[in-house]
Amino acid sequence: MNIEDNILIKNIQQKNDEESLKTLVQRHSPLCHSLYKKYSAPMSASGIYVQDIIDQKDYIVYKSAMTFDPCKNSKFSTWLYNQVRYQCLNCINENSHYINLEQDKLNYLIEKNTYQPKDFKNLNDYIFNIIDSCSDERVKKIFTMRYLNNSSKKMSWNKIAKRLKISTQTAINIHNKTLKLLKNKIKSKNYFDKI
Repeated sequence: MNIEDNILIKNIQQKNDEESLKTLVQRHSPLCHSLYKKYSAPMSASGIYVQDIIDQKDYIVYKSAMTFDPCKNSKFSTWLYNQVRYQCLNCINENSHYINLEQDKLNYLIEKNTYQPKDFKNLNDYIFNIIDSCSDERVKKIFTMRYLNNSSKKMSWNKIAKRLKISTQTAINIHNKTLKLLKNKIKSKNYFDKI
């Protein structure tokens, strides 16, 4: 017999029923896992160990069941979807002091990363190690100002250029050239070479 979500949720909210929770978790685990998979690349890039987030799945389902209001005429799956999504986004935001490249470039770096050096905890450490090894000191300054400026917004190219006393186009060119080098270095096994 397939018990409706709303009945399971009522049992959880009123009786703290473990069997109802197990059924709800089992039923909605595929939804949770699909979202964790969707956000795994940006979470990893933010320095998050994704398995730690996945391990909280049962608690997120429980918390979502406890806060779900069937009177609002929405499905529990929609409510849960949003709760898991917010969980992922909040984790990414909390770790925003890590490098935050434009999404398509970041995805490219992660997807093409066939050789993950064991000397670094995550891709961010590896990327910053490469940036630190650049002979042009402006590279680190540009990446730091652009991505690690303690603000939710990226610093504008104009401001970066003024601070470094170079043209805006030069700042953009150095940035883009470094991104190309990063892509090549991430794919290379000779990752200790100077750029």
